[in-house]
Amino acid sequence: MLKSKVLRWFLFAGCVGALVAAALLFLRPDSPGVMLLLCPTAIVGLVDPAGFADKALVALAIFGGNFLLYGAFGAIAGFATRDR
Repeated sequence: MLKSKVLRWFLFAGCVGALVAAALLFLRPDSPGVMLLLCPTAIVGLVDPAGFADKALVALAIFGGNFLLYGAFGAIAGFATRDR
């Protein structure tokens, strides 16, 4: 029971992280501090990829990294709220 609850927290928070990354990449906030606070993996975007494969790898790093980062915080929240 515990593992499935933590996994649900991880997946939910990870999906929120991917949505945050997508929203920030499409909206392009004026403040770079906001971008780096909510999506720290966006710093990978400074690489300035040339080809399509390079752009796909950068997008994978941004979305995947944000998914894992937010998911880790979600898993910690899942452990903190578990039934004792």
